[in-house]
Amino acid sequence: MSRTFALLLAAACALPSPAAAKSIAQARAEVVDATMVYLNTPYLWGGMHPDTGMDCSAFVKLVYARAGLGLPRVSRDQFKAAGRLPPDGVLPGDIIFFAMKNPGTAKVDHVGIYAGKGFFVHASFTNGVHIDSVQNPYYYARLVAVRKHPGF
Repeated sequence: MSRTFALLLAAACALPSPAAAKSIAQARAEVVDATMVYLNTPYLWGGMHPDTGMDCSAFVKLVYARAGLGLPRVSRDQFKAAGRLPPDGVLPGDIIFFAMKNPGTAKVDHVGIYAGKGFFVHASFTNGVHIDSVQNPYYYARLVAVRKHPGF
């Protein structure tokens, strides 16, 4: 047996069985469903727990973790970790990034999860975890990008 074939065989054996693996569509659905669990959770800058409050990036990290997907802790690192998308490739479960302090720049400082049909879920300073429209002029003017989790 060649060394290359042996390495490929070993790698294949290390993968989860098809029955244990979840599809990307299932993972996306789990992400969107998990956003609804945290609606009305209070905002707390630096907060990482739904009982005491969360900030935007902790909310996104927690939602993805519930679906078995890891992300960095802060929004700018989440932006760097996420993959680029074409404008017509945005799907529910993708990560939406904003420049709230510096509109019109790419200085990401806020993050949410796209829920579909033009809406996203995020933890805002004023309303905690709630749903907003991407078309809301306030958010649209601060939109930097929508990106996908590296596992998608």
